[in-house]
Amino acid sequence: MLLLIGLRVAATAQTVTEFPIPGASRTAAIAAGPDGNLWFSEYTKVGRVTPSGVITLFNPPSFSSFNNGIAAGPDGNLWFTEQVGIIGRITPTGEITEFSLPGTFPSPYPGAIAAGPDGNLWFTETAVLDTGAVGRIGRITTAGVVTEFPVTAIMSSGTAVALSGIAAGPDGNLWFTKTGENKIGRITTGGVATEFPIPTPGSDPSFITAGPDGNLWFTEETGQIGRITTSGVVTEFPIPSVIASGFTMGPSGITVGPDGNLWFTEFLNSTVGRITPSGVVTEFPFPSWRAPRGIAAGPDGNLWLAEQAPDLIGRFTLPALPPPPAASFYTLTPCRVIDTRDPAGSYGGPALLSEGTRVFALADRCGIPSSATAVAVNIAITQPTNGPGFLTLFPAGGPRPIASSVNFSAGQTRANNAILALSSSGSLSVYCGQGGGTTHVILDVTGYFR
Repeated sequence: MLLLIGLRVAATAQTVTEFPIPGASRTAAIAAGPDGNLWFSEYTKVGRVTPSGVITLFNPPSFSSFNNGIAAGPDGNLWFTEQVGIIGRITPTGEITEFSLPGTFPSPYPGAIAAGPDGNLWFTETAVLDTGAVGRIGRITTAGVVTEFPVTAIMSSGTAVALSGIAAGPDGNLWFTKTGENKIGRITTGGVATEFPIPTPGSDPSFITAGPDGNLWFTEETGQIGRITTSGVVTEFPIPSVIASGFTMGPSGITVGPDGNLWFTEFLNSTVGRITPSGVVTEFPFPSWRAPRGIAAGPDGNLWLAEQAPDLIGRFTLPALPPPPAASFYTLTPCRVIDTRDPAGSYGGPALLSEGTRVFALADRCGIPSSATAVAVNIAITQPTNGPGFLTLFPAGGPRPIASSVNFSAGQTRANNAILALSSSGSLSVYCGQGGGTTHVILDVTGYFR
Protein backbone atom coordinates (compact mmCIF):
# COMPACT_ATOMS: atom_id res chain seq x y z
CA MET A 1 0.00 0.00 0.00
CA LEU A 2 1.47 3.32 -1.06
CA LEU A 3 0.84 7.00 -0.49
CA LEU A 4 2.26 9.15 -3.25
CA ILE A 5 2.47 12.91 -3.31
CA GLY A 6 0.62 14.00 -6.43
CA LEU A 7 2.24 16.30 -8.93
CA ARG A 8 0.39 19.38 -10.08
CA VAL A 9 0.95 20.97 -13.46
CA ALA A 10 -0.35 24.29 -14.73
CA ALA A 11 -3.80 24.18 -16.30
CA THR A 12 -4.60 25.99 -19.49
CA ALA A 13 -7.94 27.76 -19.80
CA GLN A 14 -10.80 25.45 -20.74
CA THR A 15 -14.24 26.14 -22.16
CA VAL A 16 -17.20 25.34 -19.92
CA THR A 17 -20.65 25.83 -21.39
CA GLU A 18 -23.53 25.65 -18.91
CA PHE A 19 -27.21 24.88 -19.45
CA PRO A 20 -29.78 25.81 -16.77
CA ILE A 21 -32.16 23.06 -15.59
CA PRO A 22 -35.68 24.49 -15.23
CA GLY A 23 -36.86 24.16 -11.62
CA ALA A 24 -34.16 21.66 -10.70
CA SER A 25 -32.86 20.94 -7.22
CA ARG A 26 -29.83 18.91 -6.09
CA THR A 27 -28.63 17.62 -9.44
CA ALA A 28 -26.61 14.54 -8.54
CA ALA A 29 -25.39 12.11 -11.19
CA ILE A 30 -24.93 12.09 -14.96
CA ALA A 31 -24.28 9.30 -17.47
CA ALA A 32 -23.94 8.83 -21.22
CA GLY A 33 -27.03 7.19 -22.69
CA PRO A 34 -27.31 4.68 -25.53
CA ASP A 35 -29.20 7.29 -27.58
CA GLY A 36 -26.26 9.68 -27.96
CA ASN A 37 -27.52 12.01 -25.22
CA LEU A 38 -26.57 12.56 -21.58
CA TRP A 39 -28.96 11.60 -18.78
CA PHE A 40 -28.96 12.97 -15.24
CA SER A 41 -30.79 12.60 -11.95
CA GLU A 42 -32.01 15.41 -9.73
CA TYR A 43 -34.13 15.68 -6.59
CA THR A 44 -37.46 14.50 -8.02
CA LYS A 45 -36.88 14.09 -11.77
CA VAL A 46 -34.75 12.41 -14.41
CA GLY A 47 -33.36 14.62 -17.16
CA ARG A 48 -32.01 14.25 -20.66
CA VAL A 49 -29.65 16.73 -22.30
CA THR A 50 -28.61 16.62 -25.95
CA PRO A 51 -25.00 17.42 -26.95
CA SER A 52 -26.29 20.83 -28.07
CA GLY A 53 -27.77 21.52 -24.62
CA VAL A 54 -31.51 20.90 -25.06
CA ILE A 55 -32.87 19.66 -21.71
CA THR A 56 -36.01 17.57 -21.15
CA LEU A 57 -37.25 16.52 -17.70
CA PHE A 58 -39.29 13.42 -16.82
CA ASN A 59 -41.29 12.84 -13.62
CA PRO A 60 -41.14 9.39 -11.96
CA PRO A 61 -44.53 8.13 -10.75
CA SER A 62 -43.40 8.11 -7.10
CA PHE A 63 -43.72 11.46 -5.34
CA SER A 64 -40.55 13.00 -3.79
CA SER A 65 -38.41 10.22 -5.18
CA PHE A 66 -35.05 11.76 -4.15
CA ASN A 67 -33.23 10.46 -7.22
CA ASN A 68 -29.53 9.71 -6.84
CA GLY A 69 -27.50 7.44 -9.15
CA ILE A 70 -28.04 6.82 -12.87
CA ALA A 71 -26.40 4.48 -15.39
CA ALA A 72 -26.92 3.10 -18.88
CA GLY A 73 -28.16 -0.49 -18.83
CA PRO A 74 -27.40 -3.37 -21.20
CA ASP A 75 -31.02 -3.26 -22.41
CA GLY A 76 -30.73 0.15 -24.10
CA ASN A 77 -32.46 1.97 -21.22
CA LEU A 78 -31.28 4.15 -18.34
CA TRP A 79 -31.55 2.91 -14.75
CA PHE A 80 -31.67 5.17 -11.70
CA THR A 81 -32.03 4.92 -7.92
CA GLU A 82 -34.71 6.57 -5.80
CA GLN A 83 -33.96 6.98 -2.11
CA VAL A 84 -37.48 5.92 -1.14
CA GLY A 85 -36.51 2.31 -1.88
CA ILE A 86 -37.10 2.15 -5.63
CA ILE A 87 -35.02 1.34 -8.70
CA GLY A 88 -36.29 3.14 -11.80
CA ARG A 89 -35.95 2.34 -15.48
CA ILE A 90 -36.46 4.97 -18.17
CA THR A 91 -36.48 4.41 -21.90
CA PRO A 92 -34.79 6.89 -24.26
CA THR A 93 -38.28 8.20 -25.06
CA GLY A 94 -39.05 8.87 -21.38
CA GLU A 95 -41.26 5.93 -20.33
CA ILE A 96 -40.57 5.14 -16.66
CA THR A 97 -41.07 1.86 -14.80
CA GLU A 98 -40.35 1.53 -11.06
CA PHE A 99 -39.33 -1.54 -9.07
CA SER A 100 -39.69 -1.46 -5.27
CA LEU A 101 -36.94 -2.99 -3.15
CA PRO A 102 -37.80 -5.52 -0.41
CA GLY A 103 -38.49 -3.93 2.99
CA THR A 104 -40.94 -1.25 4.05
CA PHE A 105 -39.75 0.60 7.18
CA PRO A 106 -37.23 1.99 7.18
CA SER A 107 -37.15 1.97 3.39
CA PRO A 108 -33.98 0.69 1.71
CA TYR A 109 -31.80 3.61 0.65
CA PRO A 110 -30.23 2.84 -2.77
CA GLY A 111 -27.33 5.04 -3.87
CA ALA A 112 -25.07 4.49 -6.87
CA ILE A 113 -25.90 2.11 -9.73
CA ALA A 114 -23.80 0.53 -12.50
CA ALA A 115 -24.13 -2.01 -15.29
CA GLY A 116 -22.50 -5.30 -14.32
CA PRO A 117 -20.52 -7.77 -16.42
CA ASP A 118 -23.37 -10.29 -16.07
CA GLY A 119 -26.00 -8.28 -17.95
CA ASN A 120 -27.67 -6.99 -14.77
CA LEU A 121 -27.61 -3.68 -12.89
CA TRP A 122 -25.86 -3.46 -9.52
CA PHE A 123 -26.43 -0.84 -6.82
CA THR A 124 -25.42 0.09 -3.28
CA GLU A 125 -27.72 0.42 -0.28
CA THR A 126 -26.82 2.41 2.83
CA ALA A 127 -26.76 0.48 6.11
CA VAL A 128 -29.73 1.00 8.43
CA LEU A 129 -29.17 0.45 12.16
CA ASP A 130 -32.69 -0.89 12.66
CA THR A 131 -31.77 -3.85 10.42
CA GLY A 132 -28.65 -4.72 12.38
CA ALA A 133 -26.27 -2.26 10.73
CA VAL A 134 -26.18 -4.32 7.57
CA GLY A 135 -25.82 -2.58 4.24
CA ARG A 136 -26.54 -4.33 0.98
CA ILE A 137 -25.24 -4.64 -2.52
CA GLY A 138 -28.23 -5.12 -4.79
CA ARG A 139 -28.63 -6.73 -8.18
CA ILE A 140 -31.60 -6.13 -10.46
CA THR A 141 -32.22 -7.89 -13.75
CA THR A 142 -33.48 -5.94 -16.74
CA ALA A 143 -36.87 -7.58 -16.04
CA GLY A 144 -36.89 -6.10 -12.52
CA VAL A 145 -36.01 -9.12 -10.37
CA VAL A 146 -34.08 -7.94 -7.29
CA THR A 147 -31.52 -9.89 -5.26
CA GLU A 148 -29.73 -8.34 -2.26
CA PHE A 149 -26.43 -9.37 -0.69
CA PRO A 150 -25.81 -8.24 2.93
CA VAL A 151 -22.54 -6.43 3.64
CA THR A 152 -21.65 -5.63 7.25
CA ALA A 153 -21.53 -1.88 7.54
CA ILE A 154 -21.09 -0.48 11.03
CA MET A 155 -18.41 1.75 12.52
CA SER A 156 -16.89 1.27 15.96
CA SER A 157 -19.12 4.11 17.19
CA GLY A 158 -22.19 2.05 16.31
CA THR A 159 -23.32 4.34 13.52
CA ALA A 160 -24.21 3.11 10.03
CA VAL A 161 -21.78 3.17 7.13
CA ALA A 162 -22.69 4.50 3.71
CA LEU A 163 -22.13 2.08 0.86
CA SER A 164 -21.56 4.72 -1.79
CA GLY A 165 -20.09 4.21 -5.26
CA ILE A 166 -20.12 1.06 -7.40
CA ALA A 167 -18.51 0.13 -10.73
CA ALA A 168 -17.84 -2.93 -12.85
CA GLY A 169 -14.18 -3.93 -12.72
CA PRO A 170 -11.98 -5.37 -15.48
CA ASP A 171 -11.84 -8.65 -13.51
CA GLY A 172 -15.51 -9.50 -13.98
CA ASN A 173 -16.47 -8.36 -10.46
CA LEU A 174 -18.19 -5.30 -9.00
CA TRP A 175 -16.24 -2.84 -6.85
CA PHE A 176 -17.78 -0.51 -4.26
CA THR A 177 -16.83 2.07 -1.63
CA LYS A 178 -17.60 1.95 2.10
CA THR A 179 -17.44 5.62 3.02
CA GLY A 180 -17.45 5.63 6.83
CA GLU A 181 -15.59 2.34 7.18
CA ASN A 182 -12.66 3.46 5.05
CA LYS A 183 -12.64 0.44 2.76
CA ILE A 184 -12.99 -0.58 -0.87
CA GLY A 185 -15.10 -3.67 -1.47
CA ARG A 186 -15.18 -6.26 -4.23
CA ILE A 187 -18.18 -8.49 -4.83
CA THR A 188 -18.47 -11.32 -7.31
CA THR A 189 -21.56 -11.71 -9.47
CA GLY A 190 -22.43 -14.59 -7.15
CA GLY A 191 -22.49 -12.28 -4.14
CA VAL A 192 -19.18 -13.09 -2.39
CA ALA A 193 -17.66 -9.90 -0.94
CA THR A 194 -14.04 -9.10 -0.03
CA GLU A 195 -12.91 -5.83 1.53
CA PHE A 196 -9.63 -3.91 1.39
CA PRO A 197 -8.66 -1.16 3.88
CA ILE A 198 -7.45 2.24 2.66
CA PRO A 199 -4.10 3.34 4.21
CA THR A 200 -5.20 6.88 5.12
CA PRO A 201 -7.50 6.84 8.19
CA GLY A 202 -10.89 8.47 7.66
CA SER A 203 -10.38 8.98 3.94
CA ASP A 204 -14.13 8.67 3.22
CA PRO A 205 -14.05 6.94 -0.21
CA SER A 206 -16.98 8.00 -2.36
CA PHE A 207 -17.24 7.41 -6.14
CA ILE A 208 -15.40 4.70 -8.06
CA THR A 209 -14.77 3.85 -11.72
CA ALA A 210 -12.82 1.36 -13.82
CA GLY A 211 -9.68 3.04 -15.13
CA PRO A 212 -7.99 2.80 -18.54
CA ASP A 213 -5.05 0.97 -16.93
CA GLY A 214 -6.87 -2.13 -15.66
CA ASN A 215 -7.25 -0.75 -12.12
CA LEU A 216 -10.11 0.86 -10.20
CA TRP A 217 -9.95 4.56 -9.30
CA PHE A 218 -11.91 6.26 -6.54
CA THR A 219 -12.35 9.64 -4.89
CA GLU A 220 -11.70 10.32 -1.21
CA GLU A 221 -13.72 13.14 0.32
CA THR A 222 -10.76 14.13 2.51
CA GLY A 223 -8.89 15.23 -0.62
CA GLN A 224 -7.21 12.34 -2.42
CA ILE A 225 -7.64 10.17 -5.49
CA GLY A 226 -7.17 6.47 -4.84
CA ARG A 227 -6.16 3.64 -7.14
CA ILE A 228 -6.69 -0.03 -6.29
CA THR A 229 -5.48 -3.00 -8.30
CA THR A 230 -7.76 -6.00 -8.78
CA SER A 231 -5.61 -7.79 -6.19
CA GLY A 232 -6.32 -5.07 -3.61
CA VAL A 233 -3.15 -2.93 -3.59
CA VAL A 234 -4.06 0.70 -2.85
CA THR A 235 -2.12 3.81 -3.91
CA GLU A 236 -3.28 7.31 -2.99
CA PHE A 237 -2.58 10.65 -4.69
CA PRO A 238 -3.26 13.82 -2.68
CA ILE A 239 -4.87 16.73 -4.54
CA PRO A 240 -2.49 19.73 -4.34
CA SER A 241 -5.10 22.47 -3.91
CA VAL A 242 -6.64 20.64 -0.96
CA ILE A 243 -3.25 20.37 0.75
CA ALA A 244 -2.60 24.07 0.10
CA SER A 245 -5.99 25.15 1.46
CA GLY A 246 -5.45 23.52 4.85
CA PHE A 247 -9.00 22.15 5.03
CA THR A 248 -10.97 19.52 3.18
CA MET A 249 -12.51 20.33 -0.18
CA GLY A 250 -12.58 16.76 -1.35
CA PRO A 251 -13.37 15.30 -4.77
CA SER A 252 -16.71 13.76 -5.69
CA GLY A 253 -17.44 12.13 -9.08
CA ILE A 254 -14.84 10.40 -11.24
CA THR A 255 -14.79 9.01 -14.78
CA VAL A 256 -12.44 8.07 -17.62
CA GLY A 257 -12.10 10.94 -20.08
CA PRO A 258 -11.85 10.87 -23.87
CA ASP A 259 -8.11 11.45 -23.51
CA GLY A 260 -7.44 8.24 -21.56
CA ASN A 261 -6.96 10.02 -18.21
CA LEU A 262 -9.17 10.10 -15.11
CA TRP A 263 -11.29 13.19 -14.54
CA PHE A 264 -12.96 14.16 -11.27
CA THR A 265 -15.03 16.93 -9.73
CA GLU A 266 -14.15 18.90 -6.59
CA PHE A 267 -17.58 19.63 -5.17
CA LEU A 268 -16.66 22.35 -2.65
CA ASN A 269 -13.62 23.60 -4.52
CA SER A 270 -15.43 24.72 -7.71
CA THR A 271 -12.92 22.75 -9.77
CA VAL A 272 -12.60 19.92 -12.30
CA GLY A 273 -9.46 17.82 -11.97
CA ARG A 274 -7.52 15.45 -14.20
CA ILE A 275 -5.17 12.70 -13.03
CA THR A 276 -3.07 10.60 -15.36
CA PRO A 277 -2.67 6.85 -14.71
CA SER A 278 0.81 7.70 -13.35
CA GLY A 279 -0.61 10.17 -10.82
CA VAL A 280 0.02 13.62 -12.31
CA VAL A 281 -2.79 15.97 -11.23
CA THR A 282 -4.00 19.04 -13.15
CA GLU A 283 -6.83 21.23 -11.87
CA PHE A 284 -9.19 23.47 -13.81
CA PRO A 285 -11.07 25.99 -11.60
CA PHE A 286 -14.42 27.36 -12.73
CA PRO A 287 -14.42 31.10 -13.57
CA SER A 288 -17.16 31.60 -10.93
CA TRP A 289 -18.18 29.48 -7.95
CA ARG A 290 -19.89 26.19 -8.82
CA ALA A 291 -20.49 22.89 -7.05
CA PRO A 292 -19.79 20.17 -9.66
CA ARG A 293 -20.74 16.66 -8.52
CA GLY A 294 -21.42 14.05 -11.22
CA ILE A 295 -19.14 13.73 -14.26
CA ALA A 296 -19.35 11.62 -17.43
CA ALA A 297 -17.64 11.37 -20.81
CA GLY A 298 -20.05 12.30 -23.59
CA PRO A 299 -20.34 10.85 -27.10
CA ASP A 300 -19.22 14.23 -28.44
CA GLY A 301 -15.70 13.98 -26.98
CA ASN A 302 -16.47 16.39 -24.12
CA LEU A 303 -16.93 15.89 -20.39
CA TRP A 304 -20.37 16.58 -18.94
CA LEU A 305 -21.00 17.78 -15.39
CA ALA A 306 -23.95 17.73 -13.00
CA GLU A 307 -23.63 20.97 -11.02
CA GLN A 308 -25.45 22.03 -7.87
CA ALA A 309 -26.16 25.50 -6.43
CA PRO A 310 -27.02 26.67 -9.01
CA ASP A 311 -28.32 23.54 -10.71
CA LEU A 312 -26.75 23.39 -14.15
CA ILE A 313 -25.50 20.88 -16.68
CA GLY A 314 -21.98 21.78 -17.73
CA ARG A 315 -20.16 20.80 -20.91
CA PHE A 316 -16.39 20.83 -20.40
CA THR A 317 -14.32 20.97 -23.58
CA LEU A 318 -10.94 19.28 -23.37
CA PRO A 319 -7.82 20.86 -24.85
CA ALA A 320 -6.96 19.86 -28.39
CA LEU A 321 -4.45 17.04 -28.54
CA PRO A 322 -1.12 17.79 -30.24
CA PRO A 323 -0.39 15.80 -33.40
CA PRO A 324 1.40 12.55 -32.59
CA PRO A 325 5.10 12.28 -33.50
CA ALA A 326 6.19 10.00 -36.31
CA ALA A 327 6.17 6.39 -35.06
CA SER A 328 8.43 3.43 -35.82
CA PHE A 329 7.19 -0.18 -36.06
CA TYR A 330 8.69 -3.03 -33.99
CA THR A 331 7.84 -6.67 -34.63
CA LEU A 332 7.00 -9.15 -31.87
CA THR A 333 6.81 -12.92 -31.78
CA PRO A 334 3.05 -13.56 -32.12
CA CYS A 335 1.60 -13.58 -28.62
CA ARG A 336 -1.95 -14.08 -27.32
CA VAL A 337 -2.78 -11.09 -25.13
CA ILE A 338 -6.57 -11.59 -24.69
CA ASP A 339 -8.72 -14.72 -24.73
CA THR A 340 -12.12 -14.47 -23.04
CA ARG A 341 -12.50 -18.27 -23.22
CA ASP A 342 -9.96 -18.45 -20.41
CA PRO A 343 -10.99 -18.33 -16.73
CA ALA A 344 -12.34 -15.00 -15.49
CA GLY A 345 -9.65 -12.34 -15.15
CA SER A 346 -8.28 -9.12 -16.56
CA TYR A 347 -7.40 -10.79 -19.89
CA GLY A 348 -9.74 -13.79 -19.80
CA GLY A 349 -13.43 -14.40 -19.19
CA PRO A 350 -16.22 -13.58 -19.03
CA ALA A 351 -17.40 -13.41 -22.64
CA LEU A 352 -18.23 -9.98 -24.03
CA LEU A 353 -21.81 -8.83 -23.46
CA SER A 354 -23.79 -7.24 -26.26
CA GLU A 355 -23.84 -3.43 -25.95
CA GLY A 356 -21.04 -3.68 -23.40
CA THR A 357 -17.54 -2.20 -23.45
CA ARG A 358 -14.57 -3.84 -21.74
CA VAL A 359 -11.15 -2.26 -21.14
CA PHE A 360 -7.89 -4.19 -21.45
CA ALA A 361 -4.51 -2.81 -20.36
CA LEU A 362 -2.05 -4.04 -23.03
CA ALA A 363 1.06 -2.15 -21.92
CA ASP A 364 3.76 -4.43 -20.47
CA ARG A 365 2.14 -7.60 -21.81
CA CYS A 366 3.51 -9.78 -24.61
CA GLY A 367 6.45 -7.37 -25.01
CA ILE A 368 4.28 -4.29 -25.61
CA PRO A 369 6.09 -1.38 -23.89
CA SER A 370 4.29 1.35 -21.95
CA SER A 371 5.48 3.80 -24.63
CA ALA A 372 3.59 2.00 -27.42
CA THR A 373 1.02 4.16 -29.22
CA ALA A 374 -0.51 1.42 -31.39
CA VAL A 375 -0.36 -2.34 -31.91
CA ALA A 376 -0.59 -4.67 -34.90
CA VAL A 377 -3.01 -7.49 -34.07
CA ASN A 378 -5.11 -10.36 -35.29
CA ILE A 379 -8.66 -10.16 -33.90
CA ALA A 380 -10.76 -13.33 -33.75
CA ILE A 381 -14.29 -13.83 -32.51
CA THR A 382 -15.95 -17.16 -31.77
CA GLN A 383 -19.15 -18.61 -30.31
CA PRO A 384 -21.38 -15.52 -30.76
CA THR A 385 -24.84 -16.38 -29.43
CA ASN A 386 -26.59 -13.76 -31.55
CA GLY A 387 -26.08 -11.81 -34.73
CA PRO A 388 -25.37 -10.20 -36.99
CA GLY A 389 -22.85 -8.42 -34.81
CA PHE A 390 -19.57 -6.55 -34.70
CA LEU A 391 -16.69 -5.55 -32.45
CA THR A 392 -15.15 -2.10 -32.35
CA LEU A 393 -11.70 -1.74 -30.76
CA PHE A 394 -10.49 1.77 -29.89
CA PRO A 395 -8.28 3.65 -27.39
CA ALA A 396 -9.65 3.32 -23.84
CA GLY A 397 -11.40 6.44 -22.64
CA GLY A 398 -11.87 7.84 -26.13
CA PRO A 399 -15.07 8.18 -28.16
CA ARG A 400 -16.16 4.99 -29.88
CA PRO A 401 -15.75 5.27 -33.68
CA ILE A 402 -18.54 4.31 -36.06
CA ALA A 403 -16.42 1.80 -38.03
CA SER A 404 -16.26 -1.81 -36.83
CA SER A 405 -13.08 -3.85 -36.43
CA VAL A 406 -14.63 -7.23 -37.26
CA ASN A 407 -18.14 -8.35 -38.29
CA PHE A 408 -19.80 -11.71 -37.71
CA SER A 409 -23.03 -13.72 -37.74
CA ALA A 410 -24.49 -15.87 -34.97
CA GLY A 411 -22.42 -19.01 -34.35
CA GLN A 412 -19.65 -17.87 -36.69
CA THR A 413 -15.89 -17.77 -36.08
CA ARG A 414 -14.14 -14.93 -37.91
CA ALA A 415 -10.80 -13.11 -37.82
CA ASN A 416 -9.34 -9.86 -39.11
CA ASN A 417 -6.00 -8.06 -39.03
CA ALA A 418 -5.83 -4.51 -37.76
CA ILE A 419 -3.61 -1.75 -36.43
CA LEU A 420 -5.16 -0.37 -33.25
CA ALA A 421 -4.33 2.87 -31.49
CA LEU A 422 -3.87 2.68 -27.70
CA SER A 423 -4.69 5.20 -25.01
CA SER A 424 -1.89 7.16 -23.34
CA SER A 425 -1.80 4.46 -20.65
CA GLY A 426 -1.54 1.63 -23.21
CA SER A 427 -5.15 0.44 -22.88
CA LEU A 428 -7.75 -0.70 -25.37
CA SER A 429 -11.57 -0.67 -25.23
CA VAL A 430 -13.56 -3.46 -26.91
CA TYR A 431 -17.23 -2.77 -27.70
CA CYS A 432 -19.58 -5.60 -28.66
CA GLY A 433 -22.75 -4.91 -30.63
CA GLN A 434 -24.86 -7.91 -31.62
CA GLY A 435 -28.46 -7.42 -30.47
CA GLY A 436 -28.20 -9.49 -27.29
CA GLY A 437 -26.18 -12.40 -25.96
CA THR A 438 -22.42 -12.83 -25.75
CA THR A 439 -19.35 -13.57 -27.85
CA HIS A 440 -15.73 -14.49 -27.17
CA VAL A 441 -12.81 -12.42 -28.44
CA ILE A 442 -9.20 -13.53 -28.99
CA LEU A 443 -6.46 -10.98 -29.63
CA ASP A 444 -2.95 -11.91 -30.84
CA VAL A 445 -0.35 -9.15 -31.07
CA THR A 446 2.41 -9.22 -33.71
CA GLY A 447 4.05 -5.80 -33.27
CA TYR A 448 3.74 -2.27 -31.96
CA PHE A 449 4.37 1.37 -32.91
CA ARG A 450 6.08 4.02 -30.82
